[in-house]
Amino acid sequence: MKEGRIIKALSGFFYVQDNKSVVVCKGRGILKKRGITPITGDWVKYSIINEQLKEGVVEEVLPRKNEMLRPPLSNLDQILAVFSVKEPIPNFVLLDRILLRAEMQRYQIGVCFNKIDLEDKETFDGILSGYEKIGYPVFFISAKSGDGIASLRNFLAGNTTALAGASGVGKSSLINKLYPSFELKTGKISEKIQRGKHTTRFTELLWADEDTWIADTPGFSTLNASDLKYEEVKRYFKEFLALESSCRFLSCLHLKEPGCSIKKAVSDGEIMEHRYKNYQNIVEEIKSDRRYC
Repeated sequence: MKEGRIIKALSGFFYVQDNKSVVVCKGRGILKKRGITPITGDWVKYSIINEQLKEGVVEEVLPRKNEMLRPPLSNLDQILAVFSVKEPIPNFVLLDRILLRAEMQRYQIGVCFNKIDLEDKETFDGILSGYEKIGYPVFFISAKSGDGIASLRNFLAGNTTALAGASGVGKSSLINKLYPSFELKTGKISEKIQRGKHTTRFTELLWADEDTWIADTPGFSTLNASDLKYEEVKRYFKEFLALESSCRFLSCLHLKEPGCSIKKAVSDGEIMEHRYKNYQNIVEEIKSDRRYC
């Protein structure tokens, strides 16, 4: 048997990358009996059944080090949250939910703002300092001009990275600039709603070089946090951790409690106001969801 990695799972077929060739496989029946569904990102053992047509059968799914359910993706090292500084404007609600999800699942994460050629640098300097202060690597790039591409490529090297963000922010254009051989299709922005018209329809893993993989995923429009208790949300806003020991109450949720050090930090400009509002909204959303436990 050979070993390879599933780069795409579509309509019951699994596209397995092995060196520079791709073999189209079906899953062995025993996998279904065992309740195992291969997904994109899986390392697998497979057998060739037709060398000429490059067809095979997945015999075994090797142990996963982690698994993302939405979109289905395994063996991920990090997430790159991709947004644009303009056309469309940054969606900080979505960004902070992506950061929350990444913190929950203990992924490394970077934040990338594309299309800097459309806006003056002074406009986004505050964003840079704000998210970098929290501890996230921030990249300002232009997929059009190539500015910032080299440092971003270094961040991606040697990792399996999923690109997350709203449609229309230039993820496919960014991948094409980083790795021109991929030649991904790109979409246009809807003039009416200032969102992208989805180009990526399914999760696909792209092999950049020996140890570097990029997951090109469908645009994220929502990020469900309903599997998290509302009392736990504060754990995943990293800028809260160093300050909350000064709160008057140990159980402080940083909402309406008196003597809250987090609310004071927001008032003093030490914590970004939009981040705090997004935190409040996530907590209230989970509290109002009867499914929370």
